[in-house]
Amino acid sequence: MSDSTHSNTHILPLVVPLAHFDHANLELAGGKGANLGELSRAGFEVPQGFVITTAAYDLLLRSNNLDTKINEMLAGLDLSDPILVRQVSQRILGALQGAPFPAPVAAEILAAYRQSGAGAVAVRSSATAEDLPEAAFAGQQETFLNVLGEQALLEAVQACWASLWSERAVLYRARQKIDQASVKLAVVVQHMVPAEFAGVLFTANPVSGARDEIVVDANPGLGEAVVAGLVTPDHFVICKRGSRLCIRERKAGRREVIVQPAPGGGTQQITGEPSGRLPSLPDPLVLRLARIGLDIQQHFGQPQDVEWAVAEGKVYILQARPITALPEPLPPTNRLTRMLAAIFAEMFPVRPYPLDQTTWLHAISAAAVEPLFGLIGISAPSLDQLFIEEDGVVVRFSGKLELRPTPALLLAPARLLLLSLRYNPLHARSDAVLLRAKQEARRLEALDLQEMSWGDLLNLVQKALSLALPLAGEIRRRYFPRALLAGGLLRVALGGLGLDEEFGVLTSAPESATTEANQALEALAAQVRADPQLAQLFKSLPVNKLTRELQRLPGGRDFLVDFNAFLERFGHRELALSSVLQPTWKDAPEVVLGMIQGLAQSQPPSGREEQNWELARERLLAQPLMRFSSVRRKVLGLVATARALWQVREDTHFEATRILPILRRAFFELGQRLVKAGVVAVPEDIFHLKFKQLQQIGEPWPPDIELREELHTCIQRRKEIRLRLEATPIVDSRLYQPSDIDPEALLTGMPGSPGVAEGPARVITSPEEFGRLRAGDVLVAPYTNPAWTPLFQRAAAVVVDGGAPGSHAAIVAREYGLPAVLGTVAGTRRLVDGQRIRVDGSRGLVFAGD
Repeated sequence: MSDSTHSNTHILPLVVPLAHFDHANLELAGGKGANLGELSRAGFEVPQGFVITTAAYDLLLRSNNLDTKINEMLAGLDLSDPILVRQVSQRILGALQGAPFPAPVAAEILAAYRQSGAGAVAVRSSATAEDLPEAAFAGQQETFLNVLGEQALLEAVQACWASLWSERAVLYRARQKIDQASVKLAVVVQHMVPAEFAGVLFTANPVSGARDEIVVDANPGLGEAVVAGLVTPDHFVICKRGSRLCIRERKAGRREVIVQPAPGGGTQQITGEPSGRLPSLPDPLVLRLARIGLDIQQHFGQPQDVEWAVAEGKVYILQARPITALPEPLPPTNRLTRMLAAIFAEMFPVRPYPLDQTTWLHAISAAAVEPLFGLIGISAPSLDQLFIEEDGVVVRFSGKLELRPTPALLLAPARLLLLSLRYNPLHARSDAVLLRAKQEARRLEALDLQEMSWGDLLNLVQKALSLALPLAGEIRRRYFPRALLAGGLLRVALGGLGLDEEFGVLTSAPESATTEANQALEALAAQVRADPQLAQLFKSLPVNKLTRELQRLPGGRDFLVDFNAFLERFGHRELALSSVLQPTWKDAPEVVLGMIQGLAQSQPPSGREEQNWELARERLLAQPLMRFSSVRRKVLGLVATARALWQVREDTHFEATRILPILRRAFFELGQRLVKAGVVAVPEDIFHLKFKQLQQIGEPWPPDIELREELHTCIQRRKEIRLRLEATPIVDSRLYQPSDIDPEALLTGMPGSPGVAEGPARVITSPEEFGRLRAGDVLVAPYTNPAWTPLFQRAAAVVVDGGAPGSHAAIVAREYGLPAVLGTVAGTRRLVDGQRIRVDGSRGLVFAGD
């Protein structure tokens, strides 16, 4: 800025040429004005113009006594109440719009306008709290394009001033915790660029956070169409490779709307056929934009969000600001970390709550994971290591996996050998420890919770959590060693027989709780198919109306008896493992009815997984050495024992979930009591508390006012954190996203199960949609768990956003002989229902189908 402007600290200028400002003039020019002035002074092509400074805004307030009135209206305002905010906003806007324009300001604005040529201009708000690294304030204040004439200019300036107090701007500042009374507004007036193309560019990928990518979105006409989200723009991803730039990805936009200057001022939207004939942004211009973006980033020293326009071959910079909420760079990764990240992406489709972290997930980790690491003498990573938290709320997977050997490592071989000799996995289901734990789980689930005290309910939770060890952890510790040893010996034996490739099939498709549940579901579907009335009912009615109608039919009542028996046996099966708040099958029977609805409208399964196993067994028995009874007996014994590994794995998962209904009922009972005590608004709010916080509550009842307020404040704080993280996945997809992209493929992921299959994509995003899958469809899912396995009986192939070769989807797909591609990151977003695709599970690729 000029020396004369700096020298006078009492009389600040009202109107100043844009190029006189730099980044230090935020308080006078606002964020947009300061950044554009800085860019202009640095030699970037910025449209010429001037800034109506915050001093002019101050003069407007002082000359109309509005500064005092606004402060009075803001005093004591509850900014969390949108109704009150709307009322105050409307009063302030009315006062500003009715205030006469200060004569000195009008005179200087018009003088500057005439001196600049008095043509079409863009009038943009520039607040002092705007375009900051921590808050962009994008779109919170007004911008007016193609303003023509002096009167229109003054009206646009006054509308910009008023927009500082729009409801959305006030609420945004409140959320960012910015003092409302301290914010002021400058206005930037620039020559209007008659853009042929315009849009935005990011010098780092704003979604993934990748610093080696530049993203450009473009559309013909003015950039308002892109910035306002009116169009699907042309989309380019440019890679930085040293000093070289190359376009890695391009997607043509739809050109739904083109915004252009209107003849009498303002803008007009053009839709329809003309937009489809316009060319796309040429590649050399895309790379030129990327280079300019990098120069701007280098100037400001951090990644930038840049608005740009192209006219007559010249690139103009209309705005530049730091990219807010940019994901952090990735920590160093290795193959194990990438594999774990992909598995966690599948395991954690729902962000766990603090109560989940300190009860269910902690118990499962301590009972079913840590003992296995201890078995081989390695310290297991804790949940605290695996996740980054903020005030007890899981933010994201850390990407760290610290495995350290312990002195017990020296005794691990002997320990594993002793367990292998003592425990035969073929007898795991009859283990006395498991049977007692199942009986205790059934007893706890049958208790009348309403008769229990607060302390009794907490003890019930702890008893349920203690069952995770005998139901899952101890059974795995006992029976995994011999199954793993058998698997290793079987692989060696198959290698000697020249049948290495048969290992996966021979160890697949064991009988387990999951396959038994699938068979029981198929039996219920067969019952529906066999009764014409039931078949018509399931075909014509939505699942939420089925139960009532079934009770009216003799066959329907028989079906409900069998259905309730199914829920009694398998109803503790989870829909999502990561949170107790998610219902089990018995809590959401309509989900199970939806599965049966889908199964009933398809042909019975072919039993291909069992057929594949039988064929592999026949090929094994056909080997010459297998003629000897001793060899045959030993090899088939190894097959049976190695197969039991997956049976124990699936069964223990199934048994561990027996405690979910107990925990869920207990937590909701505790939540109901906190509602009555005035601590929470709804029972579900209890999940925002840690278990230790529940233990602090006891006698006397209800809790005292101080504790109630402390808990209420904690819940509100954690709610806000979860709301902010709503669009942020727990596992950063960059941790497992494939680095080698096949340009011909629609998706690139990890090979999960070999083979190639083709069919229509069926995007199933939640268990509520299970009934939509038909025989021959390719299942496209964000994640899977055992509750999804009935779908595998109908699918032609499987494509999953998360997961890895060792995850649930891959294991089950291999059992069913389905090609599967895991860890595609964006399969559910990129593929469309009914789109024909070809799944190559051997290479981890998905192509367009014939």
